Amino acid sequence: MANTNRPQNLGALLKRHPRLGRLAANARAQPAPSQGGDPRTCLPPALRDRVMLVEESQRWLALVENSATAQLLRFHLPRLQRALPGAASVKIVVTGRRQLDSGSGSSAHSTDEGKYRAMGPVLDAESAAHIARAARDMDDPGLSEALARLASRVKK
Repeated sequence: MANTNRPQNLGALLKRHPRLGRLAANARAQPAPSQGGDPRTCLPPALRDRVMLVEESQRWLALVENSATAQLLRFHLPRLQRALPGAASVKIVVTGRRQLDSGSGSSAHSTDEGKYRAMGPVLDAESAAHIARAARDMDDPGLSEALARLASRVKK
């Protein structure tokens, strides 16, 4: 059965209604928003905080924490590509860990995060003592040395 009520052209609908026609003409006359800001502003706020953009030689990388965020970003990818300078391709990369912005969060938290990454894992005294005993009992000198280094990372 043929559909006789087909959707009409949006432009024709705007021209027929005087108020909508004026609004459309005013919208066309205004300049487009500048592209100088953060390209992530085209994304929804909840997604914007979870995406980090990195420019590579021939493309942009969108670093995200998990695959769910990557899937949401795929829906907004055309808009993000138009907002990026150069309109280069965008590759979504799932990093598996939350990327911290330098501007967000407290400075104490970011300092502790930096110390943790530089120092590596921190152990409690009981765990460190257990690993140190295991290091002394190892026959392999390389493994014994590695376990001794690990045991030295006691929380103070």
